[in-house]
Amino acid sequence: MIRNNTQLLELLEDGDEASFKVVYNHFYSRLYHFVAEYIPNKDLVENVLQDTFLTLWEKKSSLQKNTNLNAYLYTIAKNNSLKKLRDQRYKQAIFLSSQLSEFELELHAGALDKLETSNILFSEIEQIIQKTLDTLSPQCRLVFELSRFQHCRNHEIAEKLSISPKTVEGHMTKAIKAFRVSLKDYLPLVSFLIHHI
Repeated sequence: MIRNNTQLLELLEDGDEASFKVVYNHFYSRLYHFVAEYIPNKDLVENVLQDTFLTLWEKKSSLQKNTNLNAYLYTIAKNNSLKKLRDQRYKQAIFLSSQLSEFELELHAGALDKLETSNILFSEIEQIIQKTLDTLSPQCRLVFELSRFQHCRNHEIAEKLSISPKTVEGHMTKAIKAFRVSLKDYLPLVSFLIHHI
């Protein structure tokens, strides 16, 4: 998780590219999973994310110090996804690359439209994540944090912690089960946490 949101926003506002890269690396995979829940087309998902991060860069000087980056980026990604789902040209691309019917696509757009991406929701989610992390054993928690928050691969985690890749998988399975239960009401906003990568 990004620890100092305010400092990062200040650096972003000044056009600091390193800070932008930190935000990009931190949010890319979670936003990817979020958008892919609604748009079953890899190229369109990447297109939505490109537009999302471009919007962040273009509007960086108008960000408030108390802006919640989670809520801000998910809201942009949500709105960009809705534009694609409602645009006939993009609908055609989705039909050609997936098994979705027009009715199913409308259901996706409707569900996404109703999805709440406010600051309040994200502070609730952060509290639940913290509480769930606290229930895990120290090693299980460390494995999960290295995987989901530092984007380490299983073999890298195994090397770092001097444990077998099988043990890493076991810890990840246990942690993912715990998060599936605690975050069931907040899917797909947090799908990046509970998918095996």
